[in-house]
Amino acid sequence: MDFGGSEPGKQDPAEAGVEQELRWMELGSEEAPGAGIEGPGTPHSGGHLLQAVGRGHLGLTTQLLRQGASVEERDHAGRTPLHVAVLRGHVPLVRLLLQRGASAGAADGAGRTPLHEAAWHGHSQVAELLLRRGAPATARSRAGLTPLHWAAALGRTLLAARLMGAPGAGPAAEDARGWTAAHWAAAGGRLPVLELLAARGGAGLDGALLVAAAAGRAAALRLLLACGARVDARDGVGTTALGIAAGLGRRQDMEVLLDHGADPSLKDRHSRSALHRAAAGGHLPAVQLLAARGAELDARDSLGLTPLHHAARGGHVEVASHLLDRGAQVNAAGWLHKTPLHLATERGRGPTTELLLSRGASLTLRTQWGEVAQDLVSKGGLPQGLPALCREQKDS
Repeated sequence: MDFGGSEPGKQDPAEAGVEQELRWMELGSEEAPGAGIEGPGTPHSGGHLLQAVGRGHLGLTTQLLRQGASVEERDHAGRTPLHVAVLRGHVPLVRLLLQRGASAGAADGAGRTPLHEAAWHGHSQVAELLLRRGAPATARSRAGLTPLHWAAALGRTLLAARLMGAPGAGPAAEDARGWTAAHWAAAGGRLPVLELLAARGGAGLDGALLVAAAAGRAAALRLLLACGARVDARDGVGTTALGIAAGLGRRQDMEVLLDHGADPSLKDRHSRSALHRAAAGGHLPAVQLLAARGAELDARDSLGLTPLHHAARGGHVEVASHLLDRGAQVNAAGWLHKTPLHLATERGRGPTTELLLSRGASLTLRTQWGEVAQDLVSKGGLPQGLPALCREQKDS
């Protein structure tokens, strides 16, 4: 595998996903790297020098420079001829422009330098030329992204190693959202880059673990845990990697985390456990795994709701059935004294209401406002036969 760049015309799904994420991260720019650059042989916006470089014409570029063309010419996005030459990976043109005084650290309208372009496209030889001419490896785009962030996100391992060796550069730099290079490598599942970053100090490994859980990168989870990431590290709202994986229904990732000692009882700032999240999402395999690993079935969140409340509100019949099979309290009263039956009926969850009634849910328990489930049935748009079922249970 070539870590210096992608094979022309080919891109794996992971790279495509992270590349799209990087594009969204460039919030302050109108265009992503390379956007608006026409293909080889087509006219290029801007002056004559930009057009010559865009077409890859070394001879014409040399002639224009001899005639006094400025290497600081800019196109509509603020790119210089050097930006364009780097984007093309055209080593002779890059060398020529640098020799003629082009600034290796020139930033375009979005704050991206030629070194950003080299990292994006994986042009290692071009990056080496730029670094030797003093290109700043610490340069940031408007979104706070450095060339190392991009190299890490797109799996440019050799280039990432070179960038970390540049003056002032390092793996601890954070972008506008607080992500380090390790976060970006984890998001893309870039294991060689993650190993490299861990070996160079491991900055941001805990956060990278959370990103790996959100991205569904089981292999990255294993690697990060082996490199010292804390299995129960939390994000800004107190959610652990296990909670994130459970909310997304990623059983394989949950197994990795649980096997490394993740605590299923931990809750976020809203007192939601991993089981709350799995039940709310209707993820039966995740619920089964957590219940089997000892998660508290009747844990309460900040509203006093149990996982069964969340399953009932979402109409997740199979999840609710499994929780009840495992011993969850069918009449647990939460926020406004509402039981799972109250939530199911007011949301019009017919099959879930039937299940709860068949498992002994009480029709006589009242909410804080004095409503019983029968009152909510008429409001919830439930199937025609359910009100009768409710009356039958009430009369029995």
